[in-house]
Amino acid sequence: MNSPNPFEELKRTIALIYGILANGGPFWAFVAVRSNKYAIFLSDQKEGKIDLTQFEPYGEIIICGEGKSPPDDITLKVAEMYQTDPEKFKKNVEEDVRQAMPEINEALGEP
Repeated sequence: MNSPNPFEELKRTIALIYGILANGGPFWAFVAVRSNKYAIFLSDQKEGKIDLTQFEPYGEIIICGEGKSPPDDITLKVAEMYQTDPEKFKKNVEEDVRQAMPEINEALGEP
């Protein structure tokens, strides 16, 4: 009989998500999503069902802040903490920002 891997519950996928605060301003958040919850997380994110105040079922919030994108020093620190190549991570962040920008700009009433 195979016993479950005791480290499986510890695995996380780091993601950068964006949204709009109750006051209408943009926010960003680095999150650590449990590997076994990642597919549900992606589906819920696509459908706009992610609520950071109720994020625990997916994993943990690493850090979040107001604005259209995280400061470079935060991005680099998260990459360092999770042993990710900072340049590769920054490219992924930049792509996420480009994809999220139209929705954020629309919510802010910007072109």
